[in-house]
Amino acid sequence: MSRMTTERFFGGVDDRIQDLHSTLQYISEQKPTEAALFDWLLENTSAGSRASTPADAEETVSRNISFLESIDLLDSTPDGYQTTNKGETFWRHNEPLVMYEGLEKAVDGFREIARIIPNGYRTVEEIQTYLRDAYPDHNLPKGVVTKHLDWLKSLELVTEDNGVYSIPIEGGTFEVGAAYNRWFIHDALKGERYKGIAKPSDLPLVLIFTGDSGDDYGYEDKFLENDTFLYTGEGTEGDMTMDGGNEAIRDHKENGKSLHLFESTDLPWIVTYLGEYEYIGYDTRTLRDENDDPREAFQFQLAPVGGTEIEIEEGTPTSLSDEELFEKAKQSSPTGSRTSSSRSGGRSYPRSQYVREFALRMADGVCQGCEQEAPFVTSTGEPFLEVHHLTRQSDGGPDAPENVIALCPNCHRRVHQGRNGDEFNQELIAKAEQRNLIFL
Repeated sequence: MSRMTTERFFGGVDDRIQDLHSTLQYISEQKPTEAALFDWLLENTSAGSRASTPADAEETVSRNISFLESIDLLDSTPDGYQTTNKGETFWRHNEPLVMYEGLEKAVDGFREIARIIPNGYRTVEEIQTYLRDAYPDHNLPKGVVTKHLDWLKSLELVTEDNGVYSIPIEGGTFEVGAAYNRWFIHDALKGERYKGIAKPSDLPLVLIFTGDSGDDYGYEDKFLENDTFLYTGEGTEGDMTMDGGNEAIRDHKENGKSLHLFESTDLPWIVTYLGEYEYIGYDTRTLRDENDDPREAFQFQLAPVGGTEIEIEEGTPTSLSDEELFEKAKQSSPTGSRTSSSRSGGRSYPRSQYVREFALRMADGVCQGCEQEAPFVTSTGEPFLEVHHLTRQSDGGPDAPENVIALCPNCHRRVHQGRNGDEFNQELIAKAEQRNLIFL
């Protein structure tokens, strides 16, 4: 059952999250009785000092405990209290954003506030007027609206400047690597909550979400070499069709919409922003659907906007001996600190000519995967092979001689897109280790 009011939880905007964190930690570790929890809150929060009488203090504590139960942070038991899964996540992972879902479900008005601030309702008075129209059965004094806004400020979901409120993600502004509550994204930007491909109705954006839960529906999402991302289209049963979200990805540039990629975390409804991407093509593959039946599925190839490889100019490595080339490649290996992020979210990975030359020279024109000669000779007379990073740079792998091997295009695609790609990569790692023994 929903309500209209919230509780301030014994603190101002700046300190209530820390107070709540401490309270949930205490409940999780001690599983206190009702009396013990009351005593702890009276001693460790401002409940006692702000109340005029002991009875008022107990009433305040009781209201706050009831509020925490209503937003799914703690449960009462026959013996006392314990934290819920969300309560555990809040304090153990220091991730208060998980409570937005509870606030939105249990307290009327939160979802509306997230939706109307970007539409120009930016003061307490404007928000109050809107909510009174939306909930005519509630009186809705300013104090109630202010409490709602204070919680959103505590969670850093809204900001205030001289009484004017705004939402940091308005217009689709995200920070690469930052965590976001998926429900709040959809509430604020008017996207579809439960779809992996969301199309906000009023903004030129397409939001796509990836995560392990897609495995249940036969989705196979993964990064390829050079930070390109392979994203399985929408449709959980039967052959996929080029409409809805799939069409939105394919035509996003033609429709003037930017494409933003988020990855689910282990925390409920918390996602990490990976950056802005663009569609470069798609393939149709036979994958299993949610019923484990074979079906034709789309796999979109997405490239990071602004993300490119940076090849370091270092001179000509061809005159060096094998041993000299190995040492030079190790010395020239770019460090992780030289990996950069563009403002649009693409990532750049410096790559050394010496490392590339080492991999190609060791192969001597023969693919190190299938052990067949390169499929053709380039216009410069060189056998055509591609340099594969055994651990991708996007996963923290170095551009170093120990981490590269030369492959034909077919084997390179096999390691990234093949059904046994991971096993094949382990075979390549073993070959590289054997190759490198003479240099160690």
